[in-house]
Amino acid sequence: MALGQVNTPGAAGVDATIARQVAQQAKEQADAALNAANSAGNTANAAMQKAADAESTAGDANGKANEALEKANSLEGSVKTATDAATAAEENAAAAKQAAEDAATAAQNAQQAANDALDAITKINSVINSVPTQSGSLTYTGSAQSPQWNGYDEERLTIGGTTSGTNAGSYTATFTPKSGYEWADGTTTAKSVTWTIGKASLATPAQSGSLTYSGSAQSPQWSNYDSNKLTIGGTTSGTNAGSYNATFTPKANYQWNDGTTTAKTVSWSIGKAAGSLTLGKTSVSLDISTLSETVAVTRAGDGAISATSSNTSVAKAEVSGNNVVITGLAAGDATITVKVAAGTNHTAPANKTIAVSVSVPSSSLADNTPATIQAAAQSGQAANYWSVGDKMGIALSGTVGALSLSGTYYAFILGFNHNSSVEGGNSIHFQFGKTSAGVDIAFVDGNYGNTGSSAGFRMNTSNSNSGGWNGSYMRKTICPAFLAAMPTAWQNVIAACTKYSDNTGGGSNTASYVTTTSDKIWLLSEFEVQGTRSYANSAEQNYQKQYDYYKNGNSKVKYKHNATTTACYWWLRSVRATGTDYFCRVSTDGGASYRSAYHSAGFAPGFKVA
Repeated sequence: MALGQVNTPGAAGVDATIARQVAQQAKEQADAALNAANSAGNTANAAMQKAADAESTAGDANGKANEALEKANSLEGSVKTATDAATAAEENAAAAKQAAEDAATAAQNAQQAANDALDAITKINSVINSVPTQSGSLTYTGSAQSPQWNGYDEERLTIGGTTSGTNAGSYTATFTPKSGYEWADGTTTAKSVTWTIGKASLATPAQSGSLTYSGSAQSPQWSNYDSNKLTIGGTTSGTNAGSYNATFTPKANYQWNDGTTTAKTVSWSIGKAAGSLTLGKTSVSLDISTLSETVAVTRAGDGAISATSSNTSVAKAEVSGNNVVITGLAAGDATITVKVAAGTNHTAPANKTIAVSVSVPSSSLADNTPATIQAAAQSGQAANYWSVGDKMGIALSGTVGALSLSGTYYAFILGFNHNSSVEGGNSIHFQFGKTSAGVDIAFVDGNYGNTGSSAGFRMNTSNSNSGGWNGSYMRKTICPAFLAAMPTAWQNVIAACTKYSDNTGGGSNTASYVTTTSDKIWLLSEFEVQGTRSYANSAEQNYQKQYDYYKNGNSKVKYKHNATTTACYWWLRSVRATGTDYFCRVSTDGGASYRSAYHSAGFAPGFKVA
């Protein structure tokens, strides 16, 4: 700083005053330099060193100025002294001026250094090195939310863009440096920053509780299901028992716990209802008259019905629709177990049983009562127990013609359901007779081989076939007497049988002569024994069939009941169509023949049990 020219004063007082003023100015300038140096020293460490140097120089100048002032003050006592002092002061002032100029230069340098330091510090403080980022995370709550920020200083940055959101998703906020600030890349324009609200996590729904088949449509209850958060689809309602699949898809602001958002398939079910089983009967008694019985089965649902017998030789069980048909096979007891399997909508119920008692004929014909034999015939099952040719002992007691009977003789089976379309079904046809040893016999009396009108086994008491079988003595007298000689139990089971025969006679082979009779005891016809027509009315065979016993090849020869080694002729009910006095018979060799109506021959009657 320039101090100006210092002149020598014209008078000692004036000079001293001027010197004092000059010195005072120098002192003030030195003080200013000192203040500048002190200010520079406060700015930076490097400037402080230079300011200290300036301060020292200014201090020296100040000291010299003070010294000059003191000397100037003393000029009042001595002009010379004052002049000298002034000269010295001038010199000192010049030095002080120089020092002040140096100090000013130092102060300027110090100020520049301080400014440089301040610029450096300012630049450091005004650079924003990183763009703010979202601090932590946000999850959808249904309400508006704003993020926290890493590196955000509201004194340095202005925030903008989208700073608040409700729905899950990404948003963009902006950050712009305020005045005096810049990014690390030197720019000051806004930077965009993405921040997010995450989807809320959901647990997968599951069926809550259980459902049981009711016959109506049902829908499950669900745990972890909120219709505001999930969309339900797939099969959500069902009627039948079984498994179904529903689907669940998170709505816009939600995701599964595993982070996915695609639909999940969840199985749910309707359980089967308890099954039930009711039987129409729990016990069944079967006999030959009723060898089969149907028991109704009532069940819940559609489970398959099955039935098994504990003794298949006694009774069998078959399922027919919703019924169990039980059939007796042999005498004894059996248990039928009825089961119902699990069905579409019902569980399998407990099994039920039917106690079965079967009373059926013995397979040995002789071991059965007449009533049992009748029941077997009526059931149509007789052929399942016995065979053609089987024999049955029957105790006979009474007078038949000229023969008194008292003993057991055997009837044998001619056939089952013989000629049923004409003579009726469900029947057993028998014929007498056999011995206990199985020898075929016919009853004979003391008139055997003779002719006449006396009581005996004659077709008629006169030698005529007029009236045919229908009008014959044999049919009207002998056959009823034989029936009367049979036990009552047998009489009760013998049924009248429709038979076709020539019921006119008289020697003409006329078809219209063949008509019906209804007989309980009757003689066989020529065709029924031989299977062919030889002498009978040719129209008889149109209504008759050969009996199975003879058709099977069994002997047609019969022996006298009282002389079982002697064959005998035995009568048939067929008239000899071309003669007026003959009826057909079987010869002693089993062949077809005929004889006079009043001749006495063997008596081998037939009967039907039905």
